[in-house]
Amino acid sequence: MTTRQSVYSLLVPDPGDTLAYTQYKQHKVETCSEIASSTGRAPTSDEMSAFERAAKTPMGIAMYQRRAVTLANAFLDATLESRKARLEAEFMTTAIGQQLATILAHQRARKGLIGWLKDVSANLSVNVLTILFIAALVFGYRLLDGWLNHLSTLTGVSSTEKSGRPALADWAGDPVIAALTGT
Repeated sequence: MTTRQSVYSLLVPDPGDTLAYTQYKQHKVETCSEIASSTGRAPTSDEMSAFERAAKTPMGIAMYQRRAVTLANAFLDATLESRKARLEAEFMTTAIGQQLATILAHQRARKGLIGWLKDVSANLSVNVLTILFIAALVFGYRLLDGWLNHLSTLTGVSSTEKSGRPALADWAGDPVIAALTGT
């Protein structure tokens, strides 16, 4: 009995953490069953002592602790998956969930070849319209610039001919310029 308590104290540092000890006990039961089935008799005290000495080694303790962690992780994964499924089912019954389901169904319907072709044609249309808009701006500015140059030539504000005279010389006969310049 002292040996069992020793294995228990090695595997269970905290009384609330008995999972590694249950792995040890399960292994012990499996070992006893294997000895009984292979020899046709119950295990001897020497066989059980050898088992317990092997269980108390650092490798044995680490094996039981790893098995306990694996078991705990499997339990937590199963519990979380179950909870996730319940939450998803609850969410899908709400109005937001139903709207989301409608949106997802609509998106899945668009995933086919026809939906893909619609998306491609919409993108191409937007690109062509953007190019036409930019071209209209460029040619519009050129047209406006040409029209303004023509207007300035017609009104005499600017001339297409270059003269060697200063710009004020064009206004030499103007009475307002003469009053301003004092000539």
